Amino acid sequence: MKLSSFYNNLGIDAFAISAVLEKAEFLTFPRLMLILPIVAHRDMVRQLANARFRIVSFEQYFIEKTQYFYNFAERYRACLAPTVNALQLLNEIGSLEFRSDGAAIVAPMPITAAMGSRANRIHCASSNIAAIISGSVDVFYLNTRIEL
Repeated sequence: MKLSSFYNNLGIDAFAISAVLEKAEFLTFPRLMLILPIVAHRDMVRQLANARFRIVSFEQYFIEKTQYFYNFAERYRACLAPTVNALQLLNEIGSLEFRSDGAAIVAPMPITAAMGSRANRIHCASSNIAAIISGSVDVFYLNTRIEL
Protein backbone atom coordinates (compact mmCIF):
# COMPACT_ATOMS: atom_id res chain seq x y z
CA MET A 1 0.00 0.00 0.00
CA LYS A 2 1.41 3.35 -1.01
CA LEU A 3 0.35 6.27 1.16
CA SER A 4 0.54 9.72 -0.40
CA SER A 5 3.19 11.92 1.15
CA PHE A 6 0.92 14.91 0.64
CA TYR A 7 -1.92 13.30 2.55
CA ASN A 8 0.14 11.74 5.34
CA ASN A 9 3.12 13.77 6.46
CA LEU A 10 5.13 14.12 9.64
CA GLY A 11 3.18 17.18 10.78
CA ILE A 12 -0.23 15.53 10.45
CA ASP A 13 1.11 12.30 11.97
CA ALA A 14 2.54 14.12 14.99
CA PHE A 15 -0.64 16.16 15.40
CA ALA A 16 -2.83 13.03 15.25
CA ILE A 17 -0.79 11.25 17.92
CA SER A 18 -0.76 14.39 20.07
CA ALA A 19 -4.53 14.86 19.74
CA VAL A 20 -5.30 11.26 20.71
CA LEU A 21 -2.77 11.33 23.56
CA GLU A 22 -4.39 14.53 24.81
CA LYS A 23 -7.66 12.62 25.25
CA ALA A 24 -6.09 9.42 26.60
CA GLU A 25 -3.28 11.11 28.62
CA PHE A 26 -1.16 7.92 28.46
CA LEU A 27 -0.97 5.12 25.90
CA THR A 28 1.15 1.98 25.73
CA PHE A 29 3.34 1.44 22.68
CA PRO A 30 1.03 -1.17 21.09
CA ARG A 31 -1.87 1.33 21.34
CA LEU A 32 0.23 4.21 19.98
CA MET A 33 1.00 2.14 16.89
CA LEU A 34 -2.74 1.90 16.10
CA ILE A 35 -3.39 5.65 15.80
CA LEU A 36 -1.98 6.37 12.35
CA PRO A 37 -3.55 3.34 10.61
CA ILE A 38 -6.91 4.64 11.84
CA VAL A 39 -6.14 8.21 10.76
CA ALA A 40 -5.03 6.93 7.33
CA HIS A 41 -8.61 5.82 6.56
CA ARG A 42 -10.55 8.86 5.36
CA ASP A 43 -14.05 7.42 5.81
CA MET A 44 -13.28 6.14 9.30
CA VAL A 45 -11.97 9.54 10.41
CA ARG A 46 -14.99 11.25 8.88
CA GLN A 47 -17.38 9.06 10.87
CA LEU A 48 -15.36 9.26 14.09
CA ALA A 49 -15.27 13.07 13.80
CA ASN A 50 -19.07 13.30 13.71
CA ALA A 51 -20.13 15.02 16.94
CA ARG A 52 -23.17 12.73 17.27
CA PHE A 53 -21.16 9.53 16.97
CA ARG A 54 -19.76 7.79 20.05
CA ILE A 55 -17.78 4.58 20.30
CA VAL A 56 -19.17 1.95 22.65
CA SER A 57 -16.40 -0.59 22.11
CA PHE A 58 -13.93 -1.67 19.46
CA GLU A 59 -15.74 -4.97 19.05
CA GLN A 60 -19.07 -3.30 18.32
CA TYR A 61 -17.48 -0.85 15.88
CA PHE A 62 -15.56 -3.66 14.17
CA ILE A 63 -18.76 -5.65 13.64
CA GLU A 64 -20.68 -2.63 12.32
CA LYS A 65 -17.90 -1.28 10.08
CA THR A 66 -15.94 -4.35 9.02
CA GLN A 67 -15.26 -2.73 5.64
CA TYR A 68 -13.06 -0.13 7.37
CA PHE A 69 -10.74 -2.88 8.60
CA TYR A 70 -10.20 -4.98 5.45
CA ASN A 71 -6.70 -3.62 4.84
CA PHE A 72 -5.90 -2.53 8.39
CA ALA A 73 -2.87 -4.83 8.75
CA GLU A 74 -1.42 -3.36 5.55
CA ARG A 75 -2.04 0.20 6.80
CA TYR A 76 -0.48 -0.77 10.13
CA ARG A 77 2.73 -1.95 8.44
CA ALA A 78 2.83 1.15 6.23
CA CYS A 79 2.45 3.43 9.28
CA LEU A 80 5.11 1.87 11.54
CA ALA A 81 7.99 4.12 10.45
CA PRO A 82 5.85 7.30 10.32
CA THR A 83 4.57 6.53 13.83
CA VAL A 84 8.09 6.18 15.21
CA ASN A 85 9.17 9.38 13.42
CA ALA A 86 6.19 11.31 14.79
CA LEU A 87 6.82 10.01 18.32
CA GLN A 88 10.46 11.08 18.08
CA LEU A 89 9.43 14.55 16.87
CA LEU A 90 6.88 14.95 19.68
CA ASN A 91 9.51 13.90 22.21
CA GLU A 92 12.10 16.33 20.77
CA ILE A 93 9.73 19.30 20.92
CA GLY A 94 8.70 18.41 24.47
CA SER A 95 5.12 17.50 23.65
CA LEU A 96 5.32 13.97 25.08
CA GLU A 97 7.53 11.96 27.35
CA PHE A 98 8.43 8.34 27.01
CA ARG A 99 7.90 6.00 29.91
CA SER A 100 8.96 2.38 30.22
CA ASP A 101 5.77 1.00 28.67
CA GLY A 102 4.42 3.89 26.58
CA ALA A 103 4.14 7.64 26.29
CA ALA A 104 2.30 10.41 28.10
CA ILE A 105 1.28 13.83 26.88
CA VAL A 106 3.15 16.78 28.35
CA ALA A 107 1.98 19.64 26.13
CA PRO A 108 -0.49 18.86 23.33
CA MET A 109 0.00 20.47 19.95
CA PRO A 110 -2.50 23.31 19.54
CA ILE A 111 -4.82 23.30 16.55
CA THR A 112 -5.19 26.37 14.38
CA ALA A 113 -7.24 27.14 11.29
CA ALA A 114 -4.03 27.20 9.26
CA MET A 115 -3.63 23.46 9.84
CA GLY A 116 -6.58 22.77 7.55
CA SER A 117 -9.77 20.76 7.56
CA ARG A 118 -8.07 17.36 7.82
CA ALA A 119 -6.35 18.35 11.07
CA ASN A 120 -9.67 19.66 12.35
CA ARG A 121 -11.40 16.35 11.51
CA ILE A 122 -8.62 14.42 13.26
CA HIS A 123 -8.98 16.66 16.30
CA CYS A 124 -12.75 16.09 16.37
CA ALA A 125 -12.22 12.32 15.98
CA SER A 126 -9.49 12.07 18.63
CA SER A 127 -11.79 11.18 21.53
CA ASN A 128 -13.40 8.38 19.52
CA ILE A 129 -9.99 7.14 18.35
CA ALA A 130 -8.83 7.08 21.98
CA ALA A 131 -11.98 5.10 22.86
CA ILE A 132 -11.40 2.56 20.07
CA ILE A 133 -7.84 1.81 21.13
CA SER A 134 -8.57 1.84 24.87
CA GLY A 135 -9.95 -1.70 24.88
CA SER A 136 -8.02 -4.93 24.76
CA VAL A 137 -5.00 -4.53 22.48
CA ASP A 138 -4.84 -8.29 21.99
CA VAL A 139 -8.42 -8.37 20.68
CA PHE A 140 -7.74 -5.40 18.38
CA TYR A 141 -4.58 -6.93 16.89
CA LEU A 142 -6.24 -10.34 16.50
CA ASN A 143 -9.41 -9.03 14.83
CA THR A 144 -7.53 -6.75 12.44
CA ARG A 145 -5.15 -9.61 11.57
CA ILE A 146 -1.98 -7.73 12.45
CA GLU A 147 0.95 -10.14 12.47
CA LEU A 148 3.95 -9.13 14.53
